[in-house]
Amino acid sequence: KCPVYPTELVFALDQSYDITEQRFNETRDIIISIVNDLHIRENNCPVGARVVVVSFDLDTNYLIRGSDYHSKKQLLQLLSQIKYQNSGEVRDIGNSMKFVARNIFKRMLAGANVQRVAVFFSNGQSASRSSIITATMEFSALDISPAVFAFNERVSLEEAFEFDNTGTFQVLPVPPNGEYEPLERLRHCTLCYDKCFPNTCKKEIFLPENSYMDVAFLLDNSRNITSDEFKDVKALVSSMLDNFDIASDPVTSDSGDRIALLSYSPWDRRKKDAVKTEFEFTTYDNQALMKRHIQTYLQQLNGASTIGRALLWTVEYLFPGTPKLRKHRVIFVVSAGGNHEGKEYLKKMALKAKCQGYVIFVISLGFTHKEDMEELASHPLDHHLIQLGRIHKPDLDYVVKFLKPFVYSVRRGFNQYPPLMLENICRLINSKEEDNQSINLL
Repeated sequence: KCPVYPTELVFALDQSYDITEQRFNETRDIIISIVNDLHIRENNCPVGARVVVVSFDLDTNYLIRGSDYHSKKQLLQLLSQIKYQNSGEVRDIGNSMKFVARNIFKRMLAGANVQRVAVFFSNGQSASRSSIITATMEFSALDISPAVFAFNERVSLEEAFEFDNTGTFQVLPVPPNGEYEPLERLRHCTLCYDKCFPNTCKKEIFLPENSYMDVAFLLDNSRNITSDEFKDVKALVSSMLDNFDIASDPVTSDSGDRIALLSYSPWDRRKKDAVKTEFEFTTYDNQALMKRHIQTYLQQLNGASTIGRALLWTVEYLFPGTPKLRKHRVIFVVSAGGNHEGKEYLKKMALKAKCQGYVIFVISLGFTHKEDMEELASHPLDHHLIQLGRIHKPDLDYVVKFLKPFVYSVRRGFNQYPPLMLENICRLINSKEEDNQSINLL
């Protein structure tokens, strides 16, 4: 039977300004055709698919809820009764995807073997490319498999989905009458996908040349984090390492990603040092050795948290002191509580790093001040900041799964570092630093 696993399934119909009645009816008929071939859940027993239908333009609205029907026959009747409406609004499929992830799936059946699928129908260009990228990251983190039937423009969606090597994230051309291939791909690799046989849909990921990274992890090692939480953070970082293609010769090679691990906590006035270097970019040439170091040698330091000083040291000493720097320079900050520095100092250090082209991704695991973390992270914040509150293992899984499309977005250059919004202030900061250097030379 299809689906193989209990499935929460959402269909989203495009109802924006350029949808004609004929096109809307075609979309509805495709949904009816798909549902006809599915095993539909008709009671509380967790088998088959439970279906929700929404429409979207700039906003998203319910058309059919899971509680509106109790049989497949009833569901098909409700689908056939959906009438054409034109809202006159532009479309934002990314915004609708975020609504589906944050609101609809949040209220649906959860479990290790529950499959989550969202099928969208889009008639053309979306109002926001950034919202599509955000939604893709959230879908990956929440284990939601999206498929988009695209009548026209597909480039933004295809680019955003290309991080996925499972083949379950799909952009499909709308099938002309009688053409079954796109529907068969939807069934085989998304609706009826069997994770026990994943190779049938796997695909290769293609990356631009020279898209390698130097990645520094800055871990909170202060008194803000408990010993159990620190163990979880170590496990989190170990899992995050799997997203990178580690350089086999990190000292002399121009290819491959390189990783450095730093922990920040005590401010030693005698050493003027706020950072303990666990290992540098050129220390290890594979993930296994890095993971062994993390589990064996990474110890809790206690003390007060000093993110700003750690960031400054990373930007002024760690990266510049490394040979053959990579094109992309990324800093992951893992924070577990309050920062014992002035807000303005932290803001200044973060801005200094951003203006030099560094990417700053923040994972906030404690009761931190939201504004501090927002000042620290790169823009857009939806792509670079995850705030989890206190640690729970499912939340840490969210971070690991979010990271895969994020890393891909950096390699592909989806965002600009620094962003245009900082262009003027960065010009001012860089000008002041050049003036200071000139004075020091005199």
